[in-house]
Amino acid sequence: MKKITIVMLVCLVALCSYGQQALELKIKKQSDLPNTATEHLYLIEIVNHSNSSEEFTIVTNDKNCNNIEQSKQVVLKRQVLNSQKIKGFKSGTIKANSTIDFYIKISRNDDTPLGKWNCTEIKVLSSNDDNISNTLVIKSQIPDPKNFN
Repeated sequence: MKKITIVMLVCLVALCSYGQQALELKIKKQSDLPNTATEHLYLIEIVNHSNSSEEFTIVTNDKNCNNIEQSKQVVLKRQVLNSQKIKGFKSGTIKANSTIDFYIKISRNDDTPLGKWNCTEIKVLSSNDDNISNTLVIKSQIPDPKNFN
């Protein structure tokens, strides 16, 4: 009997815009819970490679998953948490040549349709709403246990 070998498919997509980004987003640790869990935490790191401090705001959005029909996609809840996982964290200032860790919590209700997918986009904006980082996309599967072998 085969187990589900892929718990959560995490896609890292770097969308380069014109010029170098001031900040870099990296997934430091992905959720290691089975994809049947209703909640997943991802440890994300912001790296400031510049020689100046940067004010930032973290933005998360649902994104259309490539190569998956719209009817097979679902909206999930997202929350940005601080590095202690205890309170909301959306904006701040990162010093030159330093890093900040935070968590993205992606969760679903018990009545979320099974056999669906979600893509969550994470990026960092400046105080002028300019994109100042690469973009991460976390692709989540909500499995239907009827399809387990």
